[in-house]
Amino acid sequence: MPAPETGWARVGVMALTHFWKLVAANLLFVVFSLPVVTLPAALTALNRVCVIIYKDGNIFLWYEFWKEFKRSLLRQLPPFLGFSLLLFGGYFFMSLGNGNAQLGFAGILFWAIGILMAAVAVILGEYYFVVSAVLDIGVGGALKNSLLLWMSRPLSGLLILLWVVLLTVAMAALLPIGIVLLILLWPVLAQYPASFLVFDVTEDLVLIPYEEQQQKAAEKDHNLS
Repeated sequence: MPAPETGWARVGVMALTHFWKLVAANLLFVVFSLPVVTLPAALTALNRVCVIIYKDGNIFLWYEFWKEFKRSLLRQLPPFLGFSLLLFGGYFFMSLGNGNAQLGFAGILFWAIGILMAAVAVILGEYYFVVSAVLDIGVGGALKNSLLLWMSRPLSGLLILLWVVLLTVAMAALLPIGIVLLILLWPVLAQYPASFLVFDVTEDLVLIPYEEQQQKAAEKDHNLS
């Protein structure tokens, strides 16, 4: 019986079929993230692996991971720093809100700003590091496309945020066992569904229209010749 061609059914089938490759990709991510400064490159490489497993149903794991890691090693540091600062800003404002609850509206405002900043950091960051793994474009183009793709389907961004928050809470609740889960599964559990959601909208709004445009241009050139 052939695997489903698209959608969540294919996500599940490919995850079960290539479960151990996903675990291996997760371990590669953990190992290659250890110097910390290499974390954004490892994250992009993990996303590329997740997308290829979903899209192609097979992968040369080490080749794809290493190729993307090398390509992303330096160029992903500035955007990662930006997302990290935005996330820290969210934490800072939420701390202000928690420490100034007696101020009433001001405390609520601090909480609202903090939650908004953290949410933008997580959602836009997830979009960016998947788009960077899928499209061969620069940092500026990836950021612009990530924002436009998120705005085009905000529900997908909300699902990504809820999933990441749920996994984070679950891991914290399971400590110290959560450390083992972090090493073995947590990153790929977060990134595999997120990669599908981002790739799905990227394919519909960027890749397919581009391929159709290229095909029309090729047909036009053929007719002229």
